Amino acid sequence: MAHGVILFALYGSLLLTTSLAAAGNSFAETFQMDEYLKFPPVFVYDDFEDCRRWYRDEYVYCIVKAPLAPDDSSALWRNLSYFSSDYHHYDHSVLERGVCVPKCRNAITQNATDKGSIDRLSREEMIHRCISAEITPHYNLIVSSRLRIEHCYSRDTENIPYDWLDVLFFILAAAIIALVVASTVYDMHQQVKQKFPEDYFTRSSKQAHQRLLTAFSFPRNIRRLKEPMHTQTRIDLACFEAFRFAQMFRVIFLHVSIAHLKIPQRNPEYLEQLQHGASLQTFIAEFQNYVQTFFTIGGMLMAINFLDHVRKNPTFRLSYFGERLLNRLCRLVPTYAFMILLEASVMRHLIDGPFGQQFIGQSANNCQDRWWMNLLFVNNYIGWDNPCFIPSWYLATDLQLYIFGLAIMMIFWKWPSTRRYIFGAVFLYSVVVPAVTYMMNDITPVMTVDMKDTEQYIRGQQFQSILYFPFHQNTGIYFFGILAGIVYHHYRDQRNELFKVAAFRQLAQFAGLLYVFCMATVSWVVSNLTWLPAICLAAYASAFKLSWGLFNTIILLALALLHRHNWIKMALSHPIFRVLGKLGYSVYLIHFTVIVQVYGREKAPIYSNELIVTGYTVEVLFFSYILGAFLCVLVELPTGAALKELIEPRAQKSSINQVHTASEPIGSNQMVPPSAVTNGTPASDAAVMTSAEQNR
Repeated sequence: MAHGVILFALYGSLLLTTSLAAAGNSFAETFQMDEYLKFPPVFVYDDFEDCRRWYRDEYVYCIVKAPLAPDDSSALWRNLSYFSSDYHHYDHSVLERGVCVPKCRNAITQNATDKGSIDRLSREEMIHRCISAEITPHYNLIVSSRLRIEHCYSRDTENIPYDWLDVLFFILAAAIIALVVASTVYDMHQQVKQKFPEDYFTRSSKQAHQRLLTAFSFPRNIRRLKEPMHTQTRIDLACFEAFRFAQMFRVIFLHVSIAHLKIPQRNPEYLEQLQHGASLQTFIAEFQNYVQTFFTIGGMLMAINFLDHVRKNPTFRLSYFGERLLNRLCRLVPTYAFMILLEASVMRHLIDGPFGQQFIGQSANNCQDRWWMNLLFVNNYIGWDNPCFIPSWYLATDLQLYIFGLAIMMIFWKWPSTRRYIFGAVFLYSVVVPAVTYMMNDITPVMTVDMKDTEQYIRGQQFQSILYFPFHQNTGIYFFGILAGIVYHHYRDQRNELFKVAAFRQLAQFAGLLYVFCMATVSWVVSNLTWLPAICLAAYASAFKLSWGLFNTIILLALALLHRHNWIKMALSHPIFRVLGKLGYSVYLIHFTVIVQVYGREKAPIYSNELIVTGYTVEVLFFSYILGAFLCVLVELPTGAALKELIEPRAQKSSINQVHTASEPIGSNQMVPPSAVTNGTPASDAAVMTSAEQNR
């Protein structure tokens, strides 16, 4: 049955690729290319380096938005405004220009009859004249006086003064380096004293002070990346790391694509044509599925860890909730805070070029103003439109879902009889709320890209703030993961029994068919939003949101219960994926900093095609994993180990050599019978199993 589920996924992907047909009007049908080429170019930039080289200390380079004045008597204006009305296209009625101001002044001076009047012109008036001289003679269109200067670069902006944030970061970075060096020296000294035991760096000391002193040891943290698997649970779930890595790759590709939409284009028609294709519409709609994989894994791991703890400690303790939440914050916050400080301080000094402020500066300013929203994990509701980190909304939603899931499991522990009612209520809520939300708001049922919103990383669309970011819209996906964790816990010692259950096979088939149906029809739905009934679109919004979450849960559960020697499971459990998965959280935190640096260094509008976008993706992926590895080894792993040593009571720390032996059914009236509390895997061991709960 497990093979069937996985093969069905492959079959569904094949069906999807063969069933997609062109939906809606193509670019050519919307407008003729001959007419398109008559439009004034949307993006034109003077050479930034030439401006800086020619005018040296006097150079000023400004990014300007110059709207065209409406003129219904002009056929060109009518065509241009009609074309721009489609959300698939840029707004061609607003021109973006990069202007070398001294060069502009010289051009005006050469053509002016009254040289003295030039000195009385404001910078806006001067730039308006230069752009008008480019547009009016060639296109017979007028540049509106509502010209807006976005920002200007000069020698003054290149020399940003260092302030207390920079000093704080340098002190923190120096302290971390000093701790790593001191801890490494101490650890190696202890290794010498013990006469170089072969497994020295993989063994944990029995003395608490030594564990604390070696928390920042570089060789010890390197080995933590490839920590061996000692329990059956960890062996079963090791295949999840391959899923996490694959989704992390997709997340990076997604965020590179969004940044690529934001940067000015030399050939904007390339991206506008792509927007009409069924393949891209499907790809965009599936954006939301990336995070659902992480939500599912997070819910599943939370439930397994919780049930393992309850089997070991059947007596209800309300304090367990606070302990687990504190443990999670100790793993999330130090690295997160370090990256926010880095973004708010040092990164802003790396602005160089006409796009530096649009990418690097924007992120740095938001981190300075809104850092508290991130560290309070509320930025999926507050300040989502001007984020410190573009992907940081996920961390807030994930923590809120963790608290939600843990609270539900605590209720089950205290009052087991409430289980069926709560499960029923959460499932009903998860199905109904997306549909009701769609009916109450003017949004699309799935994610789309409005090309006029690319400057804000497509954050201006209400779909994201209403259906994508909020915790309350993602409870169903996390809930599926919790159910999968409970089912795994029940069947892990009778793993073949689940595949014999008819209800599970039918659910797997239904989930696969629902997912394939949603993916195969999404382009058609997006292209026909104007006439489809609202009630049908509401049902589609709910079905699409839950389809991958349900199907992905079935796949993960089937993989977890496959025999460890199954070839698929062995391939997905390869040690390289364990290392890459362990790096996931740090890579997730740093990858957008890499993206804004890569795109912020460009000096002119870029030419786009598939190969160029692929090149940017490979570059960002490479540097994200290299820098993420340093962040993980120098900050994430050592701070996590140190805080765990300082906060967790010694009595609750488990031996790394304890192995899971047997699980208990959970279908009885009590959550876990007292007789089950023998040879269980403690929660702290299960928590070490993987760091997936804190990723993406």
